[in-house]
Amino acid sequence: MTYPDPESKSAALHARAQQVLPDGGSRSSIRMQPYGLYLDSAAGKYVTDVDGNRYLDLNNNYTSLIHGHGRAEVTAAAAAQLARGTAYAFRNEAEIELAELLISRCPRFEKIRFMNSGTEAVMNAVKAARAFTGRELVAKCDNHYHGTWDGIEVGAPPAAPGQPQAPAVGGSPGTPGGVIDAVLVLPFNDVERSLALLQGASDRLAAVVINPFGTGMGRELPSDAWLKMLAAFCRESGALLVLDEVVSFRAGSGGSQGLRDIPADLTALGKIIGGGFPVGAVAGRAEVMRVFEVDAAAGRAPITHAGTFNANPVTMAAGLAAMRLMTPEEFARINTLGDRFRAGVTEVLELANVSGAGRGHYSIFSLELDDPDLHAWSAGKDIDATTALHRHLLNDGYFLSSAMFGVVSTAMDEGDVAPFCESLLTGLRTLKGGR
Repeated sequence: MTYPDPESKSAALHARAQQVLPDGGSRSSIRMQPYGLYLDSAAGKYVTDVDGNRYLDLNNNYTSLIHGHGRAEVTAAAAAQLARGTAYAFRNEAEIELAELLISRCPRFEKIRFMNSGTEAVMNAVKAARAFTGRELVAKCDNHYHGTWDGIEVGAPPAAPGQPQAPAVGGSPGTPGGVIDAVLVLPFNDVERSLALLQGASDRLAAVVINPFGTGMGRELPSDAWLKMLAAFCRESGALLVLDEVVSFRAGSGGSQGLRDIPADLTALGKIIGGGFPVGAVAGRAEVMRVFEVDAAAGRAPITHAGTFNANPVTMAAGLAAMRLMTPEEFARINTLGDRFRAGVTEVLELANVSGAGRGHYSIFSLELDDPDLHAWSAGKDIDATTALHRHLLNDGYFLSSAMFGVVSTAMDEGDVAPFCESLLTGLRTLKGGR
């Protein structure tokens, strides 16, 4: 194939979509220039677009498809539930079973509540922390993504060492000042400065929300010293430590917190626990989760958590099947595959004599380029070198995110590493040579 191709079916569908959808779609994260690809089918580790081009899917719906596409056990569970009903105002047993499975794998999960997305999970974790503590201020790190919600998109430009923290700003125009004022922005992995900011607001803080590993700066792991400081501060101040494990729960059967013994009070979950269907969850200490329970005297719960599709039976059935398949051995296997990809990317950069870095952790890898020759290549062109490399890989049959990070699924094996690295090497050498 050749991307972009103005005569392709995907290009035609994009033009059609522009007439009825802002920017041609409903997800900012999957936007591609000059047009996005439209899929016809997906199976295992491959996807096929409407023009018949097949790609190894190294995106896996932004980490949510831990088994790739159409794993037989997961689709069978979903299909069986579809035949019995898709949604209704009654409870379902699969919700209990998925809750029991997740709680059995993480000692800090005593109770769990399901919803429909990772964004909802973070929103409700913050809401629960505020209800439990009676405080309103929330601390988070700049450039740590926690979903598309005004109250957690607040950030601040990074300050140079020795300089004061810059004022916080909203994540989008029109964010109310009161929302911005309710967020304290911390410098990631800076123990001394973070602690000073936290101590200055200790009596107003409801929660400290962090990514053990995710996007943006979250591709870097929090240091042991920083995590230890946050845990001690929360324990002493009464603020809750909230982990956003929407992405990082794929690190192991107990998530990142299980591997690193992070004493989370609440955890936001999503992605892999839904078996490929929309899902979110908040899990944590029973004492804190009680804010979702009806108080007999008051006649209501401190937090009313409704939601037409919360714990949707199809999602619960598929999620249960998907998580049952994720044994400790399977987590270890895909994490080892992640190691192989990272090592391969690093070797390719050396062979191509390109300045950059292969990064990532567990079953996620990424490529970052900072080569002056590639920056020079981009001068005067309508795309930069990273976009050109992304197109090269796409045309060679590999689909990563446009930010150049890849996600391993259980449908993959070690035989997928070398061919990808060969394609990457060819692309980098072509760009480095200026052709």
